[in-house]
Amino acid sequence: MTQVLASIGTDDPESAEKLLPMVYEELRKLAGGLLLAAISPLFLFPSNCRAEAGGHYSIVELSFTRNATHPSINNAGEIVWSLQTSNGIFSSTRGQLAASGVSPHIANSDEVVCADSFETNGLDLVSTTRGRLTFGGLIDLGYSDFGVNSNGEVVYVTLTNGNYQLFSTVRGQISFDPVDNFNPCINDLGEILWTRFGPEPGLYSSTRGLLPGNYPTVYGLNNHGEFCYQNNLVISNFSTGPHLFSSVHGVVINDIYQSQFWGGINDAGVLVWQAQNQTNYVQFIYQGTWVPDPVLSLANAFGLALAWPTNAAAFHAQYSTNLTAPISWQRLGGSLTTNSGNLEQTIPPNLGPSAFFRLSTGSP
Repeated sequence: MTQVLASIGTDDPESAEKLLPMVYEELRKLAGGLLLAAISPLFLFPSNCRAEAGGHYSIVELSFTRNATHPSINNAGEIVWSLQTSNGIFSSTRGQLAASGVSPHIANSDEVVCADSFETNGLDLVSTTRGRLTFGGLIDLGYSDFGVNSNGEVVYVTLTNGNYQLFSTVRGQISFDPVDNFNPCINDLGEILWTRFGPEPGLYSSTRGLLPGNYPTVYGLNNHGEFCYQNNLVISNFSTGPHLFSSVHGVVINDIYQSQFWGGINDAGVLVWQAQNQTNYVQFIYQGTWVPDPVLSLANAFGLALAWPTNAAAFHAQYSTNLTAPISWQRLGGSLTTNSGNLEQTIPPNLGPSAFFRLSTGSP
């Protein structure tokens, strides 16, 4: 008899392999009682600041965004940015939106708010649909960014009685403590995230209070509570920055030699940021989409078989006859068939007294 356990993951030694528990009754139904299973444990391999196990970011460079800076993205996938080499606000779908302005933010309503100079020496906020929103040169981008939601509420900070306080174009002044606040962002539910210095410093939510963790600079907040932020990446006591992180999936690119600047996030968790092209070292905008690892399951296809989604055709099945370190994974032989949106591969009956399976994109 063969004892079967299934696992998911990749062959990356820094990834976490999650072994799927298969109880006896489920296997008995699939294989007529000929196979025996046990509840599987969770195995974790060493990891240093790696993105959450169970998936990866699929990253593309947006070639039409040359010399672009400060990207923002909405739920329709529209991206806005300004140029490093000149003024002006641009959209990935609508072209140039304004002849001047910097630091654009796009709402799910398609409204874009940026900072621009008027009759004063400072900057004020201006909307592409509503016109000027603040007066008096209130915005200091060297100190803090701002945010806008689909309801047209804009949050920002400005110097008031010696401290930078949090303001809303709808709610007025929000913070009053004698401490500095900066980098507010807001979602469509009205939740505001911002960072403050002074007593009890850290990342604050208007609905959740002080959030545990270290989030130096927050860039964007979606309607599911996920946010993207900038932090340093530390590997073997070597630290570099800035690097982009997701509050749900961790670091976007686990490479201390690749830096990311600014960032934005939408409700699908799609991220955008600014970084150097590694070929000609020109700034472009990059887009990252979280791709979950495929789930490996068991199926009864003329005998017991492994099954995984057809959209994960880059993966292949591997097996090991034991989980004693160092684990030796071998490629599972045999042909693949397609059934109800899944790839299926029959498990040979001669693997030994026990077998463990996983999906991999690497050798063997």
